[in-house]
Amino acid sequence: MRLNTPYYPIPGAQPEGTFGAIMEMLLKSRLKLQLDKQEKIYDEDVNTYLAGVLMSYIDPAYLTAVAEVLSKYDFEVFQAVQRAQDRVQVYRIYKVNADDLLVSLGIFRPIWQEAKGDLGRLQCYYAYASEYQRRIYGKTTAVGDIQIKLSAGPERYLSILSEARNEYLHFLDQIDPAELAEFHRRIEQFERELPVRSKQDEVLDAFSTCLKEPNNPKLRERLLGLLEELKSLDPAFRPEFILTHIDQG
Repeated sequence: MRLNTPYYPIPGAQPEGTFGAIMEMLLKSRLKLQLDKQEKIYDEDVNTYLAGVLMSYIDPAYLTAVAEVLSKYDFEVFQAVQRAQDRVQVYRIYKVNADDLLVSLGIFRPIWQEAKGDLGRLQCYYAYASEYQRRIYGKTTAVGDIQIKLSAGPERYLSILSEARNEYLHFLDQIDPAELAEFHRRIEQFERELPVRSKQDEVLDAFSTCLKEPNNPKLRERLLGLLEELKSLDPAFRPEFILTHIDQG
């Protein structure tokens, strides 16, 4: 399928034209996949949300603004949440990380189905974001309802984004071989970091448990042991943030 709406993904372009082109791209991708014949779900609102997310990723100002709270590690996202001063900031942290995973998997990951860990993170972050939307406004909002849908069935929307990528965007076809080799090198580095991520998640779970039961010496001892293990895997890791909080407890 060809797009009928001009697409101008460059700074200074008319935002209405860009948004319209992205919406058309998503709708045609959805029709080609015949998703509505497979399962009757009202989720036209999700198309608008997806288009808005993609729009934000061609805005340098947005990318600069969210860079400080984006992380590929659950542990760092949790730390950012702990530092947040109110519910609005917590919501923003979960939302932008969920959106980033959505774009990363749907647009830049050729086979997103293999990224089980990131898919789980995406679902959790959207679930947390929708819950904080509810807490902020005292009710389930339209955006919160969309985020619930993305959390419950991200495969549907990742398929739409992946189809849009293959049909209209053709990013990989335009990448220089040297850049592609560098991309694969970074993927391999990421895979080598997986043991560190796993240990970080263990530390996070133990830390959360200690905060709930601050007077339990066994939990504290286990956490300290995990911190040592994480330090051995990642010499750059600094446990002061956690140690300060459990000492206060």
